[in-house]
Amino acid sequence: MLSFRDMTEQDLPCVTQLETEASEHPWKARHFEDSLGKSGYICCIASLNEQHVGHGVLMTVADEAHLLIITISKSCQGKGYGKQLLQHLVMQARQNADTLFLEVRESNVSAFNLYLNEGLGEIGRRKNYYPANEHHASEDAIVMALDLSV
Repeated sequence: MLSFRDMTEQDLPCVTQLETEASEHPWKARHFEDSLGKSGYICCIASLNEQHVGHGVLMTVADEAHLLIITISKSCQGKGYGKQLLQHLVMQARQNADTLFLEVRESNVSAFNLYLNEGLGEIGRRKNYYPANEHHASEDAIVMALDLSV
């Protein structure tokens, strides 16, 4: 079972290392620094036996929450930790929001299926939302939402 705590600036080296290892499109340290410094952003660390295995950032504004990023280390993927982290972030979002939104790459089928299984539904697409890089052409984002008021 995972444990969760607030992310701090001291976590940033570990967070950015895990991010680089686990994601083809990693957030940079400055993204996490900005998130830590902004009001309404929930930045959390997921740990297993005090080992950092994942993290997430959730933005809340008015009565909406937006899941900005959720990452699980490569070695821990497929073990249900992403689901636990998502459930924790949804619980956090319910405290201040009525709806949770997120975008997911159309090629990220495992994340899309996780979100579907946790009750999120597809509400639209953002064409060419994710920019091209040396590995991929630009890619659409699937926009998903979850009603937190029920």
